[in-house]
Amino acid sequence: MNAGSGARMGWATHGGRNAGPRGQGAAASAVALALRTVLIAAALLIGVSGPGRAAGAQKRDVTAVWKEMTDAMGGQESWDRLPYLRFDFVVERDGKEVARFRHWWDRAHGRCRVEGPDEKGRVVAAILNLADRKGRSFTDGLSDTDSANVAGILENGYERWVNDTYWLMMPFKLKDPGAHLAYGKSASTATGAKRETYDVLELSFNPGVGLTPKDRYWLFVNRDTHLIDKWEFVLQGQKQPPQAFTWGRWASVVPIRLSLERRLVGKNTLIRFDNVAAPASMDESVFTDAHTKG
Repeated sequence: MNAGSGARMGWATHGGRNAGPRGQGAAASAVALALRTVLIAAALLIGVSGPGRAAGAQKRDVTAVWKEMTDAMGGQESWDRLPYLRFDFVVERDGKEVARFRHWWDRAHGRCRVEGPDEKGRVVAAILNLADRKGRSFTDGLSDTDSANVAGILENGYERWVNDTYWLMMPFKLKDPGAHLAYGKSASTATGAKRETYDVLELSFNPGVGLTPKDRYWLFVNRDTHLIDKWEFVLQGQKQPPQAFTWGRWASVVPIRLSLERRLVGKNTLIRFDNVAAPASMDESVFTDAHTKG
């Protein structure tokens, strides 16, 4: 995220070389270390929430909490074995859709297809190998031939993939290299007679990892459901208090379970995930052709 005045709503996710998602040589590491996009800042600018109040000094083993959470989501092994993932990343504000990016991810072979509007309203598609970020691109159904233009589209497509996949499946990336997960505290909230208790996990990154190793996240894991009800974060260069999003609309995407909605606390803005599926296969044309039916 970047809250700068140059934020744009569109295909590009960054305002400069060092402004987008954290850069990493390996695609898997990049996902684990990402959550910075101008898209979200443009759509969400800016609502905040303070950290939850402590419910006591009780601490639990962070690995146990993490395992309870991933088990409640179908299991880390189920995610690791997942061959394909399909979803749309949608930003909605005041009840109106303001952005949609479509994703097809061939996890088994390290490929993705990302589609979305560019700044001129044209439909841009990037098809790339996640290991070397090379591939091809289409604009309004026509193959792009200018090498510089293709390179820019592929880079922006890669950054959209990094950002959007992380928002969807972050709980399965907490043990990736360079990510540091710690038990922060227990916390509680009360709405009328209903009280929820949380284990708050703190996510940070080792020094020198990625472009923005000072990003910090707090994950509020419900002790009854073992699912995340909310996350808060302060990104590198931003000041306290943190921004907060509730996690809702948990759904089964066989064989895993995912939250399909993030709602910005205090604002009528949400991020939702549409057309989410984990198919056993995908038509090869998704990764070769200008158009796709999916």
